Amino acid sequence: MKYLAKNNWKTLAGTLILGSALTTSGMVMAFPDGEPGPRHHKGEHHRGDHKGRMFERLAEELNLTEGQKAQLKADRDAGKEARKADRKAMRDLHKQLRDAIESGADQATLDSLGAQLGKLEVAKMQRMHEKRQQFEAILTDEQKAKLEELKAERKARFEERKARRAEKQGG
Repeated sequence: MKYLAKNNWKTLAGTLILGSALTTSGMVMAFPDGEPGPRHHKGEHHRGDHKGRMFERLAEELNLTEGQKAQLKADRDAGKEARKADRKAMRDLHKQLRDAIESGADQATLDSLGAQLGKLEVAKMQRMHEKRQQFEAILTDEQKAKLEELKAERKARFEERKARRAEKQGG
């Protein structure tokens, strides 16, 4: 029982990170950072334009107007520095946590770092939810319906891949 209590922060941090990863899939398409850097996707090398192409594809599928695209770009640009600072804080906290574990820090220190990490993840998820609401607020009813259709298609593809992986692992 004591072992479970000691590892609650790990469970919390892992759950928050997993939840964040699942939540970000749609946001990547709607709110790319457009930051340069190599990306690897299905054997191709990209020069940081992957998110930009995803956004353009979504914009095309939703038939966004130039005004809507401009509004989305302005929204993204407005929060770019804050997102950059948040990512740095997250990396720094992860490093502190790794260092603390490697140095054999006491449980109180680990719990404190885990709680800080959890707060950052929760705040990130809240900001992503707000961004999603801002994004959907500029869409017409027709575009919102199309977005829901695209989400359902993406979810179906995910479930298919998940089922194939389960089959491979099971047999």
